[in-house]
Amino acid sequence: MKRIAFILLTLICTGALYSQSFFKSLEPGRNQMAVYVGSYDWGPCVNKIVIHTAAKHTEESLDPSDFEVERVLYQKGSGIKKSGGELTITDVFCSDSKGNKVNKASNYITILTDVYPTAENSSPFPGYISSGVFENFYSYCVENDELDLKITKVQGFVNEGAAKFSKSSYTYKSATETKEYTVPLDYMFYMPDNASVKNKIPLILWFHTIGESGSNPYLVLFGTKATALADEKIQSYFENGVAILAPQCPTGWLETTDENEMGIRYWAPVDIDGSVKKITDPIIKVFGAFTGIKETEKEKETEPFAATSFYTEPVTELLYNFLESHPEIDRNRIYVGGWSAGGYMTMNMMIQHPEIFAAAFPTCEYYLDSKITDAQIKSLAKKPLWFTYAENDQTVKPKSNCIPTIERLEKAGAKDLHVSVFPNVVDTTGTYLLNREADEDDDDYGLPYEYEGHLSWIYVLNDQCRDENTNEPLFKWLSRQRLK
Repeated sequence: MKRIAFILLTLICTGALYSQSFFKSLEPGRNQMAVYVGSYDWGPCVNKIVIHTAAKHTEESLDPSDFEVERVLYQKGSGIKKSGGELTITDVFCSDSKGNKVNKASNYITILTDVYPTAENSSPFPGYISSGVFENFYSYCVENDELDLKITKVQGFVNEGAAKFSKSSYTYKSATETKEYTVPLDYMFYMPDNASVKNKIPLILWFHTIGESGSNPYLVLFGTKATALADEKIQSYFENGVAILAPQCPTGWLETTDENEMGIRYWAPVDIDGSVKKITDPIIKVFGAFTGIKETEKEKETEPFAATSFYTEPVTELLYNFLESHPEIDRNRIYVGGWSAGGYMTMNMMIQHPEIFAAAFPTCEYYLDSKITDAQIKSLAKKPLWFTYAENDQTVKPKSNCIPTIERLEKAGAKDLHVSVFPNVVDTTGTYLLNREADEDDDDYGLPYEYEGHLSWIYVLNDQCRDENTNEPLFKWLSRQRLK
């Protein structure tokens, strides 16, 4: 008992014990802090820290240059820590418990930190897929030697959007001829207040990118600002709102069902058959022209190598389990969307289980067109689809993925096919500039910040995708879709 008490005391003193969840609002206790995390176009960014000090302080006693805020990453169970760098402080002032500025002495001090796409050390999440050794969140240490102040206990994190979501998990169980296995899936979900068995609502199954894989499902909300799916702007397109189901992949959606000789699964970008077909297809066509022998339908529709995600059935079973638990979901209005590797998974689910989904909206999707058979294109052409991509995407090149797929769908007679194409991805809020230090005489003065071309999901989540003919917004279009 003494040893257990000592370990607990050690963890409390080092600040390792804190709530690894997000709150709508939070009042920090004495000698503790509340860390505010914004959900931005580029990802999570700590924008404010409110500390509760033992003594009252005045505005005159607070100098931003005297404060330091260090990110600290703790090893699970041991209290051993390593530094994650310091945050850039932009302002410090006396405040109330929620961080609102006050013009009087206060026990609460609010620290504002740099908010910018390239702000140093701004994310509360470690920048790697969690190995399980370290905590899933950074802790923080606030120091001011002039005030003899040091606070290391994070009481919790604050983000109103993330607080709308609930966290849960599901374990998929299966067996092959040689072994039984389980697949754990953490997930986040949002249910509108108006949802009921009487007022059934649709559901969006949403897939994150490769960078949000791991064992911390809050990553799926912040990595690409998926919290926006639960915001009023998008929710208002649906009569009683729309539910969100966002599973987290332990490894990566691109992991396929095909294995090598050692039992290691291939990942979807492997395109052995696609490379071979570039050589063999012209030969087959020439041979057929001379002999009159045509390739059979069976040969044409051979399942492409390393195309189907290993997580297809685990996610499908998770979805059905979720639907059983939530009878307020309208099964005729289930939609699927995702970006990058999540866009791959969106296409994968539409190909493997088209009977489930009323519509899909893949963005900068990573499903190689060479992996989609003619029969699958014919099936996809019957479904409402909305693609989004940026022309300068160098991470997932549209010419190998969505562009040829879109062309094939058009040739197959797709009736409800929409495409939002952007030349590049820039800030459209007027808040973030390409060069914050530029003077009026500089060529880049006033230019918006430009993101990597792969981040076209920014336009989707900011509700900036419109039909080129009717100007109908993507999510308004989505709200009208039902299984035929």
